[in-house]
Amino acid sequence: MKKQNNTFKEFIVGKKAKLTIYILGVLWISVIMQLAVNAFLRPEHNILDAFINTNPEVSSFELEVAADYGKGYLSEADKKELVLYIARAIGLQVDEEVIINRKNNDCEVYVEKKNKNAQSLIKVVSVDVENDSDITDINHYLLVRLTIYKDMNSLLSYRDLIKDTFKKLKADNIQTNMQISGNCQGKLTLDEMNGIADSMVSDLQGKIAYANRQDDLYTIYAYSGLLDEYVNSVGNKINIHIAIDYDEGTDTTRILLGTPVINGGY
Repeated sequence: MKKQNNTFKEFIVGKKAKLTIYILGVLWISVIMQLAVNAFLRPEHNILDAFINTNPEVSSFELEVAADYGKGYLSEADKKELVLYIARAIGLQVDEEVIINRKNNDCEVYVEKKNKNAQSLIKVVSVDVENDSDITDINHYLLVRLTIYKDMNSLLSYRDLIKDTFKKLKADNIQTNMQISGNCQGKLTLDEMNGIADSMVSDLQGKIAYANRQDDLYTIYAYSGLLDEYVNSVGNKINIHIAIDYDEGTDTTRILLGTPVINGGY
């Protein structure tokens, strides 16, 4: 009987252990699935949606991707080929001449393409920089800037394609910047501007870090965990930048939304 009791206890303990392992396994699978779902559903295009939801007329969507291409000597022919390689990699047909612009020892090699639907710029910049040993190094940087006026959702695909191309070139410190601009006819009231800006921040699940809600210089900086890149400013993470201004000449109000910030500041 004692032997049977011990066997029964071992059976029960074994069952409990298996049940515990099963429950833990289910919980871990649930956690992993939730993380996967969250990652999958993270709205990378949400910056565009957040802008469109405020109902201004979208006029352009700009993407800029920059990276450090390292040091050392590159001939002008090398730089030309590098520009054309990037163009081919992102599916941009280039018929325009590759331009070389020199200023002292600095040099930029680029190609620029414009049409009614988009503008494209691919550039290799070489700059002389003195290192800690007072020896001059030549630093190279890559830049791609796309401005699209139609089919704006494609810009997000271009962003990933450009970043992948830079990675294949073994470029470092790849940084992206996106900016949407639109116009509203007439001058918006302060309440209307607040409604637009607060809606954008809310749609992006952001938290405002700094705001200057004045008619003549309306600008807001915020941070959202939904957006990957950010900059640090006065101890705060920033990856949402909103600016609104009124053009008296055209009687239109311009609205800008950038991540991490609007190009060139505001």
